[in-house]
Amino acid sequence: MVGNIFKQVKYAKINMITQAKDEYELMTAEQLKVVLKELDFKKPETIKSKDLDQLIIQMVEHIGSTEAQLRDKLIYTSFYYFTKDGYLNHKQMEYLIETCLDQKHLFLGIGSTNDDSVFTRAFSTLVIALILDRDREEQFLSEEMALKAIESSILYLQKEEDTRGYVEEKGWAHSIAHGADLLAEAVKHPLFDLALASECLNTIGGCILKDTAYVDEEDERLIYAVIALLEKGMDENLLKEWIANLSKKVTDIKNKTGYTPYFFRKNTNLNQFIKSFYFRLLFLNDGFQTRQEIEGILKSQIIAD
Repeated sequence: MVGNIFKQVKYAKINMITQAKDEYELMTAEQLKVVLKELDFKKPETIKSKDLDQLIIQMVEHIGSTEAQLRDKLIYTSFYYFTKDGYLNHKQMEYLIETCLDQKHLFLGIGSTNDDSVFTRAFSTLVIALILDRDREEQFLSEEMALKAIESSILYLQKEEDTRGYVEEKGWAHSIAHGADLLAEAVKHPLFDLALASECLNTIGGCILKDTAYVDEEDERLIYAVIALLEKGMDENLLKEWIANLSKKVTDIKNKTGYTPYFFRKNTNLNQFIKSFYFRLLFLNDGFQTRQEIEGILKSQIIAD
């Protein structure tokens, strides 16, 4: 009974921010830029004097702006300091994660390619990751919301098809890299269940085998999520088998299609990933069996050539 009352009060506070949204006139991009440029995170008084309820609503409304300075340098950077330096209270962060997880943000236009909806999705992932990081220490999210964020981090990478990194004239989309950052934070969360490890690996494998050749270090970011799984206590045998199966899938593609661009894109992604992963494991003095598996894969490629 007490728990139910607490939950009702908690969501009433979130609803206060949601209701306030209707009371605020939406700022133009230029107006929001002026406000955000006034923030000086070396002078906390410039932050505390702002109506942060209003400001975070305005920021979320423009989170997918196609203007790189507003989206990346101002909105995301401000969200980073808001959460890391404790400017936002729990109800504000609850509002943010609930909003960013919805169909108008993390899953806006999911599955589409080469349109501007990717900016909303990709930058929503970063805000969710920031809040999961805070919740890992403070545990203010409801179990339901935390689990939704964890599950959504996997689902997002499974469904994201716009793999562009840097977009000319619009800046970074980097959806796979940002999604990998979110997945890594989800894995680190206390409520993450290791029973999801296999699904996470398969999701990462699906990203590696998407029909694109990554050029903006997406492979390095995906490795963070795998390392998080290892640090969480994942059985290394699962990792070794996953690497072997990934290699087999690429070999099967070669046997079926020959040396086509389709094969080369996937083979390039796999090789970049396992080479970087090998040295990450080596530096961590971890994953001996997996490193042996990678060595075998790379040696077989040399012999085949």
